[in-house]
Amino acid sequence: MRKCIASLLCLLALGFSPKAAFGDYFTDISHGFALGEVQELLVGERVVPIIEVESQTPLSQGIAIILVEPFLSSFSLSQSKELAGYLSEKGWRVVISPFNLNMLPTKSGIESANTSGQGADDQGGNNQGTGNQSTGNQSTDAQAAADPSAAEQAPASSGQSSSVIHPRSTNLTQYFDFEQTSDKLTEQLIALNNRLQNVQGYRLIVAQGMLAATFLDATSNDVAFEPDSLVTISPYWPQADVNKSISDLVANSSFPVLDLSIDGLSDWEHSTVVMRRNRAKTSLKLHYRQVLLPSSNSVFSLNQNQKTPYIQLVANNTIGWTRYLGW
Repeated sequence: MRKCIASLLCLLALGFSPKAAFGDYFTDISHGFALGEVQELLVGERVVPIIEVESQTPLSQGIAIILVEPFLSSFSLSQSKELAGYLSEKGWRVVISPFNLNMLPTKSGIESANTSGQGADDQGGNNQGTGNQSTGNQSTDAQAAADPSAAEQAPASSGQSSSVIHPRSTNLTQYFDFEQTSDKLTEQLIALNNRLQNVQGYRLIVAQGMLAATFLDATSNDVAFEPDSLVTISPYWPQADVNKSISDLVANSSFPVLDLSIDGLSDWEHSTVVMRRNRAKTSLKLHYRQVLLPSSNSVFSLNQNQKTPYIQLVANNTIGWTRYLGW
């Protein structure tokens, strides 16, 4: 009975793992829309859902790709569809591409999984463990007496690697590997480029938050992913050194950048607003515009055609930016 309970606990621990969450996120997207509305994109060995919205004008401007994060503070899928509908009215064919940032397991999560996995063995060998425990304690004490540093090194060796972060850390309990995320985004961009390579027109990328920072890094490493223009919405990364480097990535980019900053969205992003603007100015970046958007833009309306003010602000600034570029 105890072994069965331990097995169930192990399965529950695996169910809350990032890999399981990765699959559930994309599965929810596929099930949340009408049949045929979600298409499949093969990214390496993974299948990623995408949503395409065709242009509503005879002459298409090109492709607008909206990268979507699985966070409440970022573009939701419904908001992305609102923005896609607005852009399609202006002649853009829009591709909504969800991207999932895998979260590394926390220290408490690993300890709970290990504890549940070892529960059956501990209970099964309880009778034999009593005699062995005293012998083990004596050998441990003798080793500690012979080498005092061994007792100090033992807890560190039994702990997890440095990649595991404490749940109450300054990263708000979420730790993401920047290089790993950039590599995964690069794979998805390759798949998108292969799918859309025969589509004529401009290439416009819209990304918010951590995905915006990751996209800037991916394009700095491979010029093949450089768009004709990028719209960043409050770009940040919850790591101090990476977050500070965003201003350099923006200033050194070779494509036009519309930098939209939403007030109060993220303290990480707020700390680099002035830095990004000044860095682009001192680097003499040719096409750069920073727009500060208010955070209080919610509204209640019974009109189903009423667009969210937040999306209206983003869409109007994006269309105005493309008009400024002469598109």
